[in-house]
Amino acid sequence: MKQSFWSLITLAGIALGTALSAQTPEQPGKPGKPKPNLLFIGQAKGYQHESISTAMAMFYDLGRSTGLWNTCLRTDCTAITKKPLKWEAKNLDAYDAVIFFSDGELDMDDSQKADLLSFVRDDGKGFIGIHSAAITFTAWPGYGEMLGSY
Repeated sequence: MKQSFWSLITLAGIALGTALSAQTPEQPGKPGKPKPNLLFIGQAKGYQHESISTAMAMFYDLGRSTGLWNTCLRTDCTAITKKPLKWEAKNLDAYDAVIFFSDGELDMDDSQKADLLSFVRDDGKGFIGIHSAAITFTAWPGYGEMLGSY
């Protein structure tokens, strides 16, 4: 089980690095070229995966050590919106990709759900679902379509 988890995390990290590199012709992190910003949501509303915090730390550390991206770690879904947030908190407009390592029905209203779909479909931004993200929002067809299946 541990081996397959780390293989999945490694593949997700490689996929993210490849996707972010493909978005920009120059290498991210070079002078004058801002690094892509990644929003990692680690929220469990069902089974409490012990590996969520490890995965969050790995993406943060990998982005920082390679210089390929910045990572914002959240255990809530407040930033999943295009609406301005209080106290200059960042919303989806500040990010280039979102990762969900999540499960269950997360704390998102209908406008946040529409904003997430728009972020991916209309804005062409990235979305990565890790492991239990496939059992997140099982009653929301738009999420399943974006993810590819449940």
